[in-house]
Amino acid sequence: MEKKYLKTSEIASFATSAFGRSMIYTLMSTFLLIFYTDAAGIQATHAGWIIFAARIFDAANDPVMGMIADRTKTKFGKLRPYLLFSPFLIMASTIALFTVPGFQSYGAKVAYAAITYIIWGICFTIQDVPFWGLSAVVTPLENERNKFLSIARIGSTIGGILPTVLIPVLRTSSLGITKGYFAGGLIFGIVGSMISLLAFFGTKEKVEQPPKDKVTVKEVVSAYTKNKPLLLLIAASILGSAMLMAQTSGSYIATYLIQDSGIVPHGSVQVVMTVAIGAGMMIAMLVMPMLRKKFSLKQIYIGSALFGAVLHVILYFMGYSNFYALLAVLAIVGLPLGIFNVITYAMVGDSVDYLEWKTGRRSEGICFASQTFISKLTAGISTLITSFVLEAYNYVEPIKAKNDFGVTIELAQAQSDETLRGMFIMISIIPAVSLALCAIPMFFNDYTGKKKDKIIKELTERRENTNVNA
Repeated sequence: MEKKYLKTSEIASFATSAFGRSMIYTLMSTFLLIFYTDAAGIQATHAGWIIFAARIFDAANDPVMGMIADRTKTKFGKLRPYLLFSPFLIMASTIALFTVPGFQSYGAKVAYAAITYIIWGICFTIQDVPFWGLSAVVTPLENERNKFLSIARIGSTIGGILPTVLIPVLRTSSLGITKGYFAGGLIFGIVGSMISLLAFFGTKEKVEQPPKDKVTVKEVVSAYTKNKPLLLLIAASILGSAMLMAQTSGSYIATYLIQDSGIVPHGSVQVVMTVAIGAGMMIAMLVMPMLRKKFSLKQIYIGSALFGAVLHVILYFMGYSNFYALLAVLAIVGLPLGIFNVITYAMVGDSVDYLEWKTGRRSEGICFASQTFISKLTAGISTLITSFVLEAYNYVEPIKAKNDFGVTIELAQAQSDETLRGMFIMISIIPAVSLALCAIPMFFNDYTGKKKDKIIKELTERRENTNVNA
């Protein structure tokens, strides 16, 4: 019988932590652009560039954090220590991120937005790289690693629903848009950060390798240049960035595009849309282990991408006038998104094994820094595309007015038919093209089938020999 490394409590702790982290990340990824345009008073393209530029900055931070993690050696392991203090940094920076300081100068508003978002990104990176890197050090077994990640992604998906439920309520309440977003940042910043501490307290690192005194630039470069599976995954993810458009532009779609939502209150449209996509994602993540038994990761990736592309084309020709039909399609669209939610992390885990076989070193920190880089860069590209489309199709920002209590609030304005067409293109044609493109690099991935089995067998023999010699 194959030895088991993971405890149920570790899986539960990691998944619950992912639940808490996702509250914060979804708050940022789903609402930051519309917060900038509707509350902070920043033009759409300027807001898009702020987010995209900060993502590029994060791209430099992630490998650095990976190098630091790989050099770390403490009684808690090399990744877990960062999961103890980083939640407090994320809490403070999230609250600052969704604060409108009241500057009169437009330049000061842009500067504040850029600085606070860059700081938030640094704080999140300190946690993000070690967090997802845990999957490679809590167990050496692929089947346990897949289960560990799959359940965590389910927790992450559920956690991501909560901001889409509460934020629309807060922004349409007597608080107004600006104070509503601040309240959201306060609530999710505190609660999400505290929950994420479970990743430290509930897990233990078991796959150990003594770190070198210094991780050289040459080693970082080789972690990429000698890691074909990882390079192909990065290329595919960048090409597939726009598959996230329904999520990054969801606030605009719910607020402006959907004008007849039937029995669903207009303030709940985004919640219902998110739940529809989330339901599809959860089903896909639950089915993923069964798919994994019959198909390779490469086959699942390509099949999901092409399936998603076809669905978005169908969505375009179907239109958005029937809200219930739109929800049905969005639920099915959630299936490939759910697969990508899990499979990307599994493929990065595979790349760690491949790199160990190729170079003799398990660089979990560097490899999983690539995953956080992928997540941040693709979300940044998706947000930038959203801002360009909004600008190109003449999006009109809310205007300030006083409510019945004399409090200044922001009122959303009606958008032109041209603007609405642009919004619909954001969730149909653009994601369809992106999904089709992201399948292409995966056709060149040969770390699968018999070759992969052979490499895993060789790694197992190496580790056993190392333990015997030790």
